[in-house]
Amino acid sequence: MSDAERLQAIDREIAGAIWVSDEPWKNLVYLCDVLGHRFAGSSQEHAAAEFLKQKMEAYGLAHVQLEEFPIATWERGPCTLILVEPFQRMLPAIAMPYCPSAAIEGEVVDVGEGELPDFERCRDVIPGRIVLTDAETNRPGERKSHRIDKFGWAIERGAIACLFVNQNPGQLHITGGLRGRGPRGVRADEAEAPIPGLGLSYETGMLLRRLAKQGTVRLRLETQNRTRDSVSYNVIGEIPGTTKADELILVGGHYDGHDISQGATDDAAGAVVGLEVGRVLAPLRGQLQRTVRILCFGAEELGLFGSWYHIEHHAQEHIRFMLNLDGAGRGLGGQEELRLSGWAELVPYFQQLGQQLAYPFGVRDDLNAHSDHFPFAVHGIPNGTLVSRDATAGMIGRGWGHTEADTLDKLSLRGVQLAAMLAARLVVRLSEDEAFPAQRRDLAAVRQQLADAGVLDELLASGRFPQA
Repeated sequence: MSDAERLQAIDREIAGAIWVSDEPWKNLVYLCDVLGHRFAGSSQEHAAAEFLKQKMEAYGLAHVQLEEFPIATWERGPCTLILVEPFQRMLPAIAMPYCPSAAIEGEVVDVGEGELPDFERCRDVIPGRIVLTDAETNRPGERKSHRIDKFGWAIERGAIACLFVNQNPGQLHITGGLRGRGPRGVRADEAEAPIPGLGLSYETGMLLRRLAKQGTVRLRLETQNRTRDSVSYNVIGEIPGTTKADELILVGGHYDGHDISQGATDDAAGAVVGLEVGRVLAPLRGQLQRTVRILCFGAEELGLFGSWYHIEHHAQEHIRFMLNLDGAGRGLGGQEELRLSGWAELVPYFQQLGQQLAYPFGVRDDLNAHSDHFPFAVHGIPNGTLVSRDATAGMIGRGWGHTEADTLDKLSLRGVQLAAMLAARLVVRLSEDEAFPAQRRDLAAVRQQLADAGVLDELLASGRFPQA
């Protein structure tokens, strides 16, 4: 049997195993409906880790383990937002993770979309005021500033609080982790944010925006929360390779979510896609040259803590490629895209691979610092994130993600199956293809790449950039 015939036989085995099973949907029901939010460091997240470990063992993966690491978790308390001027009204709002307890009153300054030029335009009026800014404003395929960047700009310019407005209508509050006082944010004392950050619905934000155009808007906010030390877990299982077992293909998605929803699309779906890849590849043990490591990352939403911990403790391993699944399995399937992060030279390789698989998928390159691929990119490892492009069609930013509406009904079994089939077939090719054109970059090249992208200084301040 030729190599091409062997790979086609493996494809048929993979497709058949996925297509006739509803196993991933059962896993999603348990993670989302039974366990619920799986906020990092919570009992629900810990229960999810045990469940995923048991599934990997049942599927026949090798070396299954929980990789424990320290984090600071956060517990939500009451949150009150009152419009004081031009008239009094109670407004709906939620505290965002790592928001401190606080009682503040102040005038509002609206920085609009909240890009850096917007903050610069308002530099002289921000000190001592409450910043009102859009949350993420990117449409699918666009690149805009992240919430963390906007929060940092508000702090640097002297804001006393920051309000983030969801850009999708529906009375849905936006959430997302805030930047802490310390550079790494692992301990509670450094993870808690220096000023409050609240999430607003589109409708509440538009009300404040209309009032701000007419004159002074003054708000009073009070929030009570707790930041405490805890732990999280990466869940790990492997399909050992044969002739080149020391070379690794990593496949990972994060299983934690935000506490206001089930975290179904962000990212229970991606974690279950990775688990499904492990399920259908486990019977191939002894047939693949390289080792495939399945990773379900913990604590992504609070700062990529699981992926940082894993690469910092496995940096000396020979990792050929890291496939991130944050965004895979959403939508109806058939609209997948591989987003490389700083590897433009791999775009034609994967485009050609899509043709060979008779399943063309989108491929583009865009260095991005806000998902579990990034710690591996910092260590020079070729990487990409598989997403479903149709999941947020017509919506802004994450769509349903980071809101109360990120629930299981937004997913479909077909979408998860198609993403898992593509991911599994890609992993097999990455294991077996001796002509794979990328090699791990040295730290000097990575340093220059990150400097060009404008993210090096923050990495150096955090101590996350690896030492030679």
